[in-house]
Amino acid sequence: MAKIAKLERSASSCNGGCETSFKTGNAPWVGCSYSAGINSVVSSTCTDTLTYKTYAECMDTKLFLGWITREARWHCSSLLAGGKLKGEKLTTLVAEKREVAELKRSARR
Repeated sequence: MAKIAKLERSASSCNGGCETSFKTGNAPWVGCSYSAGINSVVSSTCTDTLTYKTYAECMDTKLFLGWITREARWHCSSLLAGGKLKGEKLTTLVAEKREVAELKRSARR
C-alpha cells in the first residue's frame, strides 16, 4: 500500500504533455499510438503520468500495477525512444532488441 500511495503522490495527469486526440495549432499530437498494434514499432509520442529514470524502473512499476508484460515493454520502450527516460540512452533499447533477435534466431536452428 505504501508503494501505491507513493506512486499516487508522484503522478501527474499531464506529465510530458496532456494526451490529445488531434494536433492543436502548432502543438504536436501527444499520446501513445497503438494503431499498428502492440507488436509494432514504438510510439515516440508516448507520455506517462509517472516519471521514470530507467527502463527497468518503468517495467517494475508497470508490472507492479498489473500491466501485461508485452504492453509494459512496448510502453516503456516507447518512453525510451521518445527520450523520456533520463537515466537511459537509446543504445540500451537497440542492444535489447539485438539480443531478442539473436535468441529467436538461435531458437529456430
